[in-house]
Amino acid sequence: MVLELKGQVALVTGGGRGIGRETCILLASLGADVAICSRSVQECEEVSAYIQKTYGTNTVVVTGDVSKEKDVDTIIDRVNNTLGPVSILINNAGVMSLKPFVDTSIEEWNWVHDVNVKGPFLLSKKVVPDMMERAEGVILNISSIWGTKGGPNRSAYISSKHAVIGLSKALGEELKPYGIRVNAICPGPVNTKMTDDLGPDLNKEGWLEPIDLANIIVDLCLPKMKAITASSIEAFGAGQPVSTKKMSGGKENE
Repeated sequence: MVLELKGQVALVTGGGRGIGRETCILLASLGADVAICSRSVQECEEVSAYIQKTYGTNTVVVTGDVSKEKDVDTIIDRVNNTLGPVSILINNAGVMSLKPFVDTSIEEWNWVHDVNVKGPFLLSKKVVPDMMERAEGVILNISSIWGTKGGPNRSAYISSKHAVIGLSKALGEELKPYGIRVNAICPGPVNTKMTDDLGPDLNKEGWLEPIDLANIIVDLCLPKMKAITASSIEAFGAGQPVSTKKMSGGKENE
């Protein structure tokens, strides 16, 4: 296998399970050193141990709340001091609130937007100056197919994922002169713990697996994909989204 990402330092939020886990492992398989970020130390340590045993690349486990500036400063400082400056940032951590608009509280609205939009903003703001100085870098923000359209009972989530696409396109255009590529990926239904928590007896026919998304994410990190930036890429598959007519509550994607 060609180690196309050897010498690169990748930070993956929500890296302990699901899409994030598979992305960390695939990045390491191509030679990247990987910072695995989540609020669950145990999950991150399991991914780290697997990578080190299987590929022998360097890893570091970092924990914190991506919506809090102080935590983000600590996360990035630890990665810089352990692995070096971040050259690949995968903003994968996210949360979902499934409620009718009239039942959505201000606190829930802020929670969803803080994690899904403020998190990528804070992390990008922290790593972009170093990327600009080196004239290279990749930022991938995980949006959703819901970031491309409307739908019932998830106004906070849908509006946050639209914002992720807007942020990605704006940054992608602004950072083109510095050799930094920024894109958003918009997955359809994916078979993860978050979707398992949505309810029993889900129809998962045609749903994507986490590795399907990891393949797209990592491909967009490769030098050969330098032509793609300031774009949103739909990765829908053939599955149908979960109906939310009788659902309420919040779920985390980490």
